[in-house]
This record gives sequence, structure tokens and C-alpha cells, in this order.
Amino acid sequence: MRRTAEDSAATRAALVDAALIAFARDGVESATLAGIAAAAGVTRGALYHHFADKDALLAAVLAEQWDVVAAPVWAALDPRGTALADRLEAFALAWLTALHTDRHFTALMTVSLRAAGGAFPTQEKAAGLRAWHDRLLAALTRDRADLRGDPAPAAAHLLAWLSGTALLAGHDPDLVPPADAASVRPVLGGILA
Repeated sequence: MRRTAEDSAATRAALVDAALIAFARDGVESATLAGIAAAAGVTRGALYHHFADKDALLAAVLAEQWDVVAAPVWAALDPRGTALADRLEAFALAWLTALHTDRHFTALMTVSLRAAGGAFPTQEKAAGLRAWHDRLLAALTRDRADLRGDPAPAAAHLLAWLSGTALLAGHDPDLVPPADAASVRPVLGGILA
């Protein structure tokens, strides 16, 4: 019984991963469930065992992949005992590096930008952005003395930068700034004391 549960979880994870890549490459509308099942190495019956339809699969991709794919990037904000400027620079560099080199990260950005209505309505996107804002605000509030001013506008400006670079990655990756300190310091300089 335990092996069956593990197999089922592995099949579901393979389907979500294959769907992420297919939705980013082909668009949600053009990606086919048969193609996703084939890419995951399972039958369409296995796909339908886990997901009722493409909307349910899209919802799973968007709801489940953010924590997995973005966790290493967000982890750069967490180290205690590290100066805020260093943590923010590491975070921004990790973000840009992921946009340039991590195909799952860029695929998730692309799918998120393209997903509208249906299984992932606007209020869900807003809730995700609010969660990003709150996470940034918590990191900035923790080291408030290192900021030029109020952490709330600083968090909003960082969120705008994250969203803007994600938009660029989803539409024209060549416009994403390089992942180097010279690219992120001007952005961070405006909020750090």
C-alpha cells in the first residue's frame, strides 16, 4: 500500500512538472493533455486519475510549484546575522540568476503571466503578490535601521522590481538585467541607508 501511495505521488509530481514546461512552451490553450501525459511518461488515464481537466492541472501547477521552484531564491533573504544590504543583494542576484538559468523558474514566471481567469483567477494572483510583499516587508522590518525610510514603500518598490523582471523574462528574456552586482545595486541603493 505504501509503495502505491509513493508511486501515485511521483506520478502526480511528474504530471505537474511536465505541465509546467508544456504550458510555458506551448501556452495553456495549445498544450494538450495527451502531450503532457506523454512527457510525464504516463497514460492519459493516469493523468485523469489525478486531474479532472486542464484547468485543474493548471491550478496545481500554479498553486504547488511556487514554493518548490522559488524557495532557493527566497532563502537568500533569511540568514540571520547577515547585513540587510548583503541579504537583499544576494536575493536580487539569485532572482536574476534564476530568471536567466533555471528553466522551471522561468517557465513558472511565463505560465503565471499568461494565466488569466479560469483555474487561476486574478484574486489568486493578487494573493500571491501580497504574499511576496509581506515576505519582503518582514525581511525589511527585521532590519529597519538599515533602510532609508519606511519598510512598506521599500517592500512595494522591490515587489515592483521583481514583477517587472518577471514580466521581461516572460516576454523577452534578453531584456532581463544581467545577474551581477552592478545591475542590482542601483535598485537597492534607493532603499538602503
